[in-house]
Amino acid sequence: MPSQTPANVENEKSEIYQTIGNGVKDKILNSNGIEGKANGNSEAHDLSDDDFIHLPSPQQEILLLHGPRQRYSLEKSGEIPELRSDREILVQVVAISLNPVDWKGPDYNFGQPSFPWVNGRDFAGIVVRGPKVPSRIQPGDAVFGPSTDYRDVRKAAYQQYVVTTDYNVARVPTTMSPQSGAAIGVAFVAAALAIGISLGVDFANVTGPYLGPNLVELLKELGRNEIEEDVVDECFDSMRAEDRPKPGDWFAIWGASSNTSLMALQLAKLAGLRVIVVADIVRNGARLVEMGADVLVDRHDTDRAIQIIRSVTKGNLRFALDTVGKETASRLQEALQKLEGGTEAQLVGLTGVPKLKVPGVRHHKVPIKVFHSAPVIGEALMIWLEELLVAKALITPDIELAQGGLSGINEALDKLRNGTVSGKRIVVPIEASTSLTPSPSNGSSDDNAVAKSTSTGGSLAYADRLNADPSRVKFAYWVPNVSGGLVISKITQRTNWDMDANIRYAQTAERVGFEYALTQIRFMAGYGAENQHESVSFSQALLHFTEKLIVIAALLPGPWNPAVAAKQIASIDNYSKGRIAVNIVSGWFKLEFTSIGQWWLDHAERYRRSREFISCLKGIWTQDSFTFKGDFYQFHDYPLKPKPVVKPGRPYPEIFQGGNSIDARENAASVSDYYFMNGNTLEGFQTQIADVKQRAEREGRLAEVKFAVNGFVIARETKEEAIRVLQEIQGKADKEAVGAFGDAVKNAGASTSNKTGMWANSKFEDLVQYNDGFKTKLIGTPQQIVDRILLLKSLGISIVLVAFLHYEDEIQQFGDQILPLVRKLEAEG
Repeated sequence: MPSQTPANVENEKSEIYQTIGNGVKDKILNSNGIEGKANGNSEAHDLSDDDFIHLPSPQQEILLLHGPRQRYSLEKSGEIPELRSDREILVQVVAISLNPVDWKGPDYNFGQPSFPWVNGRDFAGIVVRGPKVPSRIQPGDAVFGPSTDYRDVRKAAYQQYVVTTDYNVARVPTTMSPQSGAAIGVAFVAAALAIGISLGVDFANVTGPYLGPNLVELLKELGRNEIEEDVVDECFDSMRAEDRPKPGDWFAIWGASSNTSLMALQLAKLAGLRVIVVADIVRNGARLVEMGADVLVDRHDTDRAIQIIRSVTKGNLRFALDTVGKETASRLQEALQKLEGGTEAQLVGLTGVPKLKVPGVRHHKVPIKVFHSAPVIGEALMIWLEELLVAKALITPDIELAQGGLSGINEALDKLRNGTVSGKRIVVPIEASTSLTPSPSNGSSDDNAVAKSTSTGGSLAYADRLNADPSRVKFAYWVPNVSGGLVISKITQRTNWDMDANIRYAQTAERVGFEYALTQIRFMAGYGAENQHESVSFSQALLHFTEKLIVIAALLPGPWNPAVAAKQIASIDNYSKGRIAVNIVSGWFKLEFTSIGQWWLDHAERYRRSREFISCLKGIWTQDSFTFKGDFYQFHDYPLKPKPVVKPGRPYPEIFQGGNSIDARENAASVSDYYFMNGNTLEGFQTQIADVKQRAEREGRLAEVKFAVNGFVIARETKEEAIRVLQEIQGKADKEAVGAFGDAVKNAGASTSNKTGMWANSKFEDLVQYNDGFKTKLIGTPQQIVDRILLLKSLGISIVLVAFLHYEDEIQQFGDQILPLVRKLEAEG
């Protein structure tokens, strides 16, 4: 790979990377007082010095180590680190990944230049101040990277703002969480330098399309004078060209469950090497096979491990990496081929090399400093890493998220000390305190997008465990596929309606335990939603980017014919392996119908049409040949193929239907699978559920009808704070839009003969959340919200459908603070 300047890298890569980090920007930009557009396409700009001068004092939280063998101390006196060169950038940290050196350094008193000191090697965050030169890195980008320059306290990760350079970070792909990105930096850089410099592998000649840099040639272009003195020998004199690995050569890794080893394994396979790994095979074997290991050797019997390596390689092993320590490096040295005076074997020790140097074996220490001291090396590796991640050519480390932000790092490091975590990186999400960052103009807090989940970033194993109890209450969220957020208010909402943002929301939701997502259907503006993405196509897109989330697509009888809807949904159900459902919306917005040439029926007739519509869907999906003669729809021996996916307990895509009126309840009892209820009091829900159950029993469907309820969540540290947020939402209501909405919904609520329809009893302040979500009272502390949810479950509610003010933050917050507590209390009975 030729040397490239930042400017031409950006030009060459802009088509690939222009969307990386998009949508994530607004989330943190708003928390720093920078105005951004709601659709995620805002033009970011640097924070000026004045932006920091006017921050409340203290300016940031920082985790300090005051001496050896002490625990870190969280303090609120750190200044925002200053930038000192044109390529330095300032990053607001949203996630920190822990490394063994973070506890070993303090415990054994090494790597601490002075006290007090700040540590931390791996981070992810948002660029809040960019470089002063043309660069691929721009303010607002979500980035991650390692802090290899540990002597510069500005660059340590254990603080809310970290300084780094534009050539030492990679941008977070839209398909990856910042938490997962935080776990990559040190592991990738150490592995790449070990293989690409210490062993001299040319990544520009790797097999497949994922060509990387030739690090040895880049160093030659720099010259010895450009490299720090203590790593010059490793960079220029460590190996003869003829001794370098060639495709097909054997390469052994001892300690293969470490994350650096896992990266080294994958990079070695890209380079065409055959790889032997020594590890705890019972615990990590499957993962190592997934990453391409050719031979697995169990580490528990070291003598036998050496014998196996010698046997497999026929005594010709010449390249090895140890990531454990001097003792295992010495054992690995025994397995290497030793030819005195001829071709040398090469052993890289990540944490130490053998005390005894034997003839025919050359020892290497990874020249980690070149990553930050030689911009051409750092830039080349980060560009390649971005390309590998976008192409999904690297399997990233499994992570375990720890709670508590900076204050939780001590407890998380204890897990590393005790050896209770193996094969995973512990990542600590960092919340931005409102007292430490500039606030939006409305004064609301920004809890910074990623918070304290114990879920595994990038993996759904945590959600599977969380949702293992078949008697659990399930959770769904409103998809913001229309503009304006989920409240009709002029309050700032960190909620975007574009596809990139919604992909992030969906991936976060399914990772933290949400099982359903409900898209909205609108054909034209209503209650301030000036822009509306179509529900079915939007649902299909979300399904493409998720693995287990069930997406409920809203359908509007009238504009939709059941034949078209049945065909659409059946096809999508096959594409998504049975993960789509439908919500049948009878309609409340008269102008929406008349504007597109549809008849506006009275309330009872709209629901009668919906009943026929649902009956047709079920018949088309389940009968080989469907015939139906109704007042609204006619079918004659219609054979739909392919049918939807059939699963146990799910013969067809689940059918949801809402409404409070008697007509709606009758439909729920006779044809629907789930009855969606607008927000209400506990007594109101009891009345509706009892009524629907009574009607369902008459239809012989009592066991077939389940209940779902809508609620708007405002979770804060105190109930008083949550109430203040509610009051601010309602106090800043868009009165014109709410008034217009109120006038329109008279067609749905008060128009019913017995005045029981949706919104029939809604006040102005209720209508600010357009499905009466405030009435459900999911507002208060996490514990209070959990208690309320369990009360709803006790009434017979199976799904709680929620919405938030700030989707960028609060889906994750709900998954961190509320959902696990619900599961815990469910388990306790």
